[in-house]
Amino acid sequence: MNLNDNKNEFEIMDHGSMGYQPKYPLAKESVPTGQNMNYTDWMNRCANGEVDVFGDTSGSVRNALIYGTGVGWALLGFIPVIGGPASAIAGLFNVLLPYWWPEQAGASGSPQAQYTWAQLMAGSEEITDKKILESKKSDAIARWQGIQSMGRVYYEKLCDWIGDQNNEVKKDRLRDAFDDLDDRIRVSMPHFQAQTFEVQMLSMYAQAANMHLLLLRDVVTNGTNWGFEQFEVDRYYSNADGLGNPGLLQLLNSYTNYCIDWYNTGLQEQYDTGDWNKFNNFRTTMTISVLDTVATWPTFDPKFYSLPTKSQLTRIVYTPRVGDTARSNRPSASIDAQENNIVSSPRLFAWLRMVDVSLQKNGLSNEIASYKQTFHNTLRTGSWSITKGTPTNDVRNMFTIPYFPYDDIWKIKNEFFDYGSPFDDLAVDSWTFSFRYSEDQYFELSTYDKSVTRFYGLPCRAKNSGICDPCDSQNPCRKELPNTTMPCEDKRLYSHRLAYMGAGENVYPPPSLTYSAYGWTHVSADADNRIDAEKITQIPAVKGNELEGGTVIKGPGSTGGNLIQLDSYGNRIVLPIKLPVTTQAYRVRIRYASNAVLSIRVSLDGDVVLGTFIAPATTSDLTKLTYNTFAYLDTSVLTAERSTRLMFISHNDLRNSRTFIIDKIEFIPIEGSAAEYEASQAVEKARKAVNTLFTSDAKNTLKLNVTDYAVDQAANLVECVSEEFHAQEKMIMLDQVKFAKRLSHARNLLHYGDFESSDWSGENGWRTSPHVHVASDNPIFKGRYLHMPSATSPQFSNNIYPTYAYQKVDESKLKSYTRYLVRGFVGNSKDLELLVERYGKEVHVEMDVPNDMQYTLPMNECGGFDRCQPVSYQERPLHTCKCKDTAVAHTDCKCKDKESRTSTNRYTFEPTGNAVYMNGSDHKSCGCKNHDMYQNGTHPHKSCGCKDPHVFSFHIDTGCVDMEENLGLLFALKIASEKGVANIDNLEIIEAQPLTGEALARVKKREQKWKQEMAQKRLQTEKAVQAATGVMQTLFTNAQYNRLKFETLFPHILHAEKLVQQIPYVYHPFLSGALPTVPGMNFEIVQQFLVGIANARALYEQRNLVHNGTFSSGTGSWKVTEGVEVQPLQDTSVLVLSEWSHEASQQLHVDSDRGYVLRVTARKEGSGKGTVTMSDCADYTETLTFTSCDYNTVGIQTMTESTLSGFVTKTLEFFPETDRIRIDIGETEGTFQVESVELICMDQMEDAGNFEDEM
Repeated sequence: MNLNDNKNEFEIMDHGSMGYQPKYPLAKESVPTGQNMNYTDWMNRCANGEVDVFGDTSGSVRNALIYGTGVGWALLGFIPVIGGPASAIAGLFNVLLPYWWPEQAGASGSPQAQYTWAQLMAGSEEITDKKILESKKSDAIARWQGIQSMGRVYYEKLCDWIGDQNNEVKKDRLRDAFDDLDDRIRVSMPHFQAQTFEVQMLSMYAQAANMHLLLLRDVVTNGTNWGFEQFEVDRYYSNADGLGNPGLLQLLNSYTNYCIDWYNTGLQEQYDTGDWNKFNNFRTTMTISVLDTVATWPTFDPKFYSLPTKSQLTRIVYTPRVGDTARSNRPSASIDAQENNIVSSPRLFAWLRMVDVSLQKNGLSNEIASYKQTFHNTLRTGSWSITKGTPTNDVRNMFTIPYFPYDDIWKIKNEFFDYGSPFDDLAVDSWTFSFRYSEDQYFELSTYDKSVTRFYGLPCRAKNSGICDPCDSQNPCRKELPNTTMPCEDKRLYSHRLAYMGAGENVYPPPSLTYSAYGWTHVSADADNRIDAEKITQIPAVKGNELEGGTVIKGPGSTGGNLIQLDSYGNRIVLPIKLPVTTQAYRVRIRYASNAVLSIRVSLDGDVVLGTFIAPATTSDLTKLTYNTFAYLDTSVLTAERSTRLMFISHNDLRNSRTFIIDKIEFIPIEGSAAEYEASQAVEKARKAVNTLFTSDAKNTLKLNVTDYAVDQAANLVECVSEEFHAQEKMIMLDQVKFAKRLSHARNLLHYGDFESSDWSGENGWRTSPHVHVASDNPIFKGRYLHMPSATSPQFSNNIYPTYAYQKVDESKLKSYTRYLVRGFVGNSKDLELLVERYGKEVHVEMDVPNDMQYTLPMNECGGFDRCQPVSYQERPLHTCKCKDTAVAHTDCKCKDKESRTSTNRYTFEPTGNAVYMNGSDHKSCGCKNHDMYQNGTHPHKSCGCKDPHVFSFHIDTGCVDMEENLGLLFALKIASEKGVANIDNLEIIEAQPLTGEALARVKKREQKWKQEMAQKRLQTEKAVQAATGVMQTLFTNAQYNRLKFETLFPHILHAEKLVQQIPYVYHPFLSGALPTVPGMNFEIVQQFLVGIANARALYEQRNLVHNGTFSSGTGSWKVTEGVEVQPLQDTSVLVLSEWSHEASQQLHVDSDRGYVLRVTARKEGSGKGTVTMSDCADYTETLTFTSCDYNTVGIQTMTESTLSGFVTKTLEFFPETDRIRIDIGETEGTFQVESVELICMDQMEDAGNFEDEM
């Protein structure tokens, strides 16, 4: 039952002269009174006073859609304007003025003239059922009055200047007019977002932002020609320092994010009403009046879009639901169910070609049981289909759209049978589909009389009156009025085509598709992805015709459609394109978002590889795609060898967890031939790289932040400059970059930091462990680099010997109280440790740098890398910066995933400004782990930010230079892991600046602390050296350590050796355990002691006639029975006999004319006794007997206490009668342990032997 008593003949709710309730303005009933009048009619009626059209908001939603459609069409680049950059913005303003300020609305600057802005607010109020406070609306209208007045002045002064661009007076006035308008808009923007009414003012806010961004684009493009200084224009472009107003770049971000956030807020509010039509009405209206405008804003950046740009919208908008979702006493479908049934899921952009339905009987009428929609993707002949519902055998064609030429359905007429339900739930009985070129097609379910008729579609786009002079007040663009029919009734101007029919089943039986809604796409999305030879052409990635492995994801609202997501290696999108058959070449660029640095491959027709390109990460979080989440990747140059091509864009990274989201692929016309363009690009990059190296145009001093690696890469760029096009400039730049390299060498305190010299290793160069070597087979380095393999572990050994390289900077090269920068480039590393120290571990970090720069470069005719040819990238793994900070002071651990490796298909790195591996904003993905800290537990100036994982940059400070101490600076690299590896180059330590203030105070404190620590170390050393010296002196008869005392036992030598080993600070602690050993502070004195110990061992072994008498070689040289074994005990080895049957013996040759002393150190445990018997061949024997009581008793045998607990030393004299003797060791029971067995000729007791003479 209709609750409105005032009914027309169609029983549609009527509101006065408008003839219908515009609750859902995208549907229009037939022939309503006054509805078909055009804009001029409305203006004339207003002028004649027939009706207060501009005060009536009943059609405000429709008007908002008309404005949004017209503005969007102009911004998408489909309306040509006269002139170049000087008049391009004026031309666009010229087209937009009739929408912003219709001339017929009222006098300029009057409240009546602000009709558009009032309508935008009124339309938003209507679709949200929320009124804006009158005071807020009045304030907004008043501000628009001021903007209009100042805008007219600006436009006038702009046209004055366009006609006389060298007139300084006109320039001055134009600058003043610009500043006034810019200021007025800036101060007005907060008033267009009144608190609690942000959603209701959103469409107006979006157009205000649109106007402001266009104005800023104008000044960035033409500002210097108006007389602004370059620094002023630069601030208008970007001003992020917080001191002044934000520039164009900052406002593009903030305006976009604001619009998207409040759109989503309003959309959620409407969803919460549970009314799908209200929800969808908000979505469609705001998409056309807000989001479509926002989607064009990236093209307002003149640094990326210097040419007119043709864009496309691929989003789908839906007109109101038709059909019934409920009947009397039966439940209605929920908003969730309706949304799920009606709206298409994200997919590639497709072209609807045919809809078939299957029918079923319900009483006397037919109902639709299923829809089958047939589509084809762009420029693809094969089709695919979607079926919804339960098919029956009664299949009929609802409509078919011809393939060629492409035709569109631009309007739908529905007829309903009224059975007393509210209009929203009337059952559709017939469809008339209006085609652009072919005849209309009709489909009906029954022949009943239809009592209600409605049309569905969207507003007309703007007319194209041809190229208009923006400064001609009589130009047709200025006078052209929008077509206000809604839906559009001019098939030449339709703005949307039917793209999808969503349908759902009712919740009551029998199951049938009783409701549906029509999805429409914008006609800017062309059928053949045609490239414009004179404009930048944007093609949304979803207009590809094949997706292999990737997915289509919902766009964020600011991109004009959905996006392509490639998640893993091999995922790719295939994009068909149509090129004009000319000699024109195009630069191909991708607008994308990514959560990691990764490799992207671009190829043509499946087999022509244009190149593989490194895409820097744009964000770490892809869950919310904001304006700044997106970036641009320049790829290759494309030529029109034939008109139709297939472009393949592939994910080319083998590692997991990196995602590449593609918004658009852009084709940018270039001037001249492709070769000329590439040569110009190469010389410009080289020029920029070389200029970046120096502090001034004189090019005689390197910037402090320029690394040696940056100089190498600049040289690579210069070497790739074409001699055919830029021979002279190449010669000049080669001289400049060679001079830069000499300057880099001169300031580097490290010798051979780039490893190019054959003398890199040696007295004045690097000290390394074995297997560390220099190589030149990796194209990421310009020439030679240092390769450090993993730590080594010999077979059958548990020892691991670290790999290292180190160099000490002599004290004479340093200045007092000065900061030095420590920098280098790491191609890749695993478990690489860096130590830079003076007073301690000022820098101690572990660097795991991903092996993500793997290139295959073609070889030149001489066998070297041809760096100027396209690169083949093997893999680009995810950047995971691991700067494991082990004791960082004053450091900046640099590892950035946002640095661009290269922006072309050339192998080279392009340094940019002070991003050349120096201080800057830190990136939080770098994890720092402490291993060693200062005693106070702090790290002064500690910073472990991540800029580029391959580049490290730290600083270290000096205190007072002391030539006598010669502390210097130690630079050391180490790999202590058997899985480690490193490839390194461009190592440098350079002077930065004198220390002042806090840094000076800090290093003085650190220096004083170091001196205190050194005093403690020297005290410890002195005590240990004294103890070792005392024991060493007891071993020898003289100070030359070359005559061993007879009383010296092997345990005494071991004890002395142990004391020597207790002397601290022998080896450098960072490189301890390495071979060759790296000396520490006490290395020399310990070496002297060890020489003495070695002499003692040699003298001991020399005088002992028993072979292996200390059992250091196990049971070697001894004949033993089974069970006898040698066991380690403390620092020595002992022979163990644990059963009475165990025996050990050795036969020796002696001089029967001499006497000998047998000396045995042993211990008996338990009952019984242990014996060492010496006999000759004449049956002469002597025996030493050991018991467990030996330690407390003294017999006739000579006995001395050993250094091992419980061991005693016994001796006896022996005078053999033959030249052969035998020593037997045995025991009666218990355990017998023998530490040493000595047989010493008595002659040596008198003269222990001059080792020095014999040696």
